[in-house]
Amino acid sequence: MEPPEACPLRYIYKGRTFCAIAIRDRRYTTTEVMPAACDECRAQTLLREIGCAHLSLGVEVDIYGGTLSVNIFYASCERLLERLTDFRRCGEDCPWWAPLDDERVEALRMEALAGLKEKESRQPD
Repeated sequence: MEPPEACPLRYIYKGRTFCAIAIRDRRYTTTEVMPAACDECRAQTLLREIGCAHLSLGVEVDIYGGTLSVNIFYASCERLLERLTDFRRCGEDCPWWAPLDDERVEALRMEALAGLKEKESRQPD
């Protein structure tokens, strides 16, 4: 039996699963995710359907009583420098479309992991 396809933006650290595009700048947000939160998220679908290197995604994963949920989703085009709410112009028909490669996705995960480790190193014991 094949395992379900995992979101390429998730990574593991010390047995916990995190999201490389999770935004943490509010009190009740986290970068940690669980399957239910990932099921609500559109990032994996957009990456698969659009697959553009210029697509910049972000999510807010909120914590409510131990439950994690993706409540706010952001998408912008780095080429157009604008927020996207409609993806009809996105894809291979866009004149600025460039294929998203695995190296860029891996770099996002490694950058997020490095940030998590750096934050952990600043916390007092």
